[in-house]
Amino acid sequence: MHAKNNNGLLAEFAATSTSTFNFNFCKAENVSLRLAGTDGLPGPVVSLPRVIKTDAEWEKQLGPTTYRILRAKGTEAPFCGNLLDNHQDGIYFCAGCDLPLFSSTSKFHSGTGWPSFFQPFAKENIITQHDTSHGMSRDEILCARCGGHLGHVFNDGPPPTGLRYCLNSAALVFREKATCHYHVAPSYEKTKK
Repeated sequence: MHAKNNNGLLAEFAATSTSTFNFNFCKAENVSLRLAGTDGLPGPVVSLPRVIKTDAEWEKQLGPTTYRILRAKGTEAPFCGNLLDNHQDGIYFCAGCDLPLFSSTSKFHSGTGWPSFFQPFAKENIITQHDTSHGMSRDEILCARCGGHLGHVFNDGPPPTGLRYCLNSAALVFREKATCHYHVAPSYEKTKK
């Protein structure tokens, strides 16, 4: 898929997708999200611009491995991701747009070979869509800001949600709790006072 502009990118993705994603949602200029506060917790809902780029721009930013997973909906091999055995306290951000997606407080060992979480950082920050690729029926997880493919969610997780968000390490950037305050939107800090 090689689009020359944002409208072509969305139209071409829609034509080749096997999912039931709501493309009117993608066309919105802004999206309602929650950023990380200096305390590492989700802040209030804010409206931020959606991140839309051409394939060439994404590939240049991400590199071939992360591009294959985040933009071309690939999957890394099990037990190979660099975040699988990460036990540090912090937040997992989208590798494409730096949106906080999952917290270390919801990470658990699933034994599946991929980093697993029982809930997202904020429900507004991810979207799910039905995925029937590879002869399976499952729910894909996407970043709500840039539409990047993160992994899949299954209903075999632990309490309190019973969900298992199974993610690709390459789709994420981990930041320790002590450094997360550098990734808070200035507008959020102004409204918090």
